[in-house]
Amino acid sequence: MNHMTRKFRFLLFAGLILAAFVAALPAAAAPGGTIVNYALNAADCYVDITVQVQDAGFYAINMWDDGAFRAGAGAQVGAGETLTVRFVIGGVILQGAAGIGVYLEDGVGTAATSTYASSGSVDLWSDVVGSACAATHTWSAAVAPGACANPLPSGTPIYNVPAGALAFYDDDVSAYAGFNLPAGTWYITDFGEAFAQVWIDCNAQPIYIPVENVVR
Repeated sequence: MNHMTRKFRFLLFAGLILAAFVAALPAAAAPGGTIVNYALNAADCYVDITVQVQDAGFYAINMWDDGAFRAGAGAQVGAGETLTVRFVIGGVILQGAAGIGVYLEDGVGTAATSTYASSGSVDLWSDVVGSACAATHTWSAAVAPGACANPLPSGTPIYNVPAGALAFYDDDVSAYAGFNLPAGTWYITDFGEAFAQVWIDCNAQPIYIPVENVVR
């Protein structure tokens, strides 16, 4: 690797770290969002549901039928971005009845504690479609492609790294990344014997810093 390549890689990572540092600070906006689109593909037995969120965080789209959870999935979403979940149709639902709904929440299924938006009594597909799909499909849900590649695990704590720290690609002293993690608060996803794993961004690999640099 030549000098210019190393320099470019350093600048790229340094820029990503600085941007993520700002994003990792507690956000002033409140979490929330809106259901913006339903796209049914009856032939292939699925419906894509899209929401747009306000603040960055983990969001899930859940589907319930007369009080029974059918399917749901979620991901870490940036402020102002959209999340699309594809629901595979596994049967008939009670169309337009109370208790039928799609919900934007902070967790999948019964793990959710807050609801930000909902579409109760929604008509998603006909009984004919539901019956036909039930013969070949079962209920499931997954985040559509293009969502967060490296989602932040729900409930990940934030720790203070007051003096910054050397950054490593792996939990190995020989894997120095060529830059320092800036001082501030960071999401720590795992503590090892010598290194702590730091979540940086949806589309960035985590880095490692010495555990002694983290205030616990």
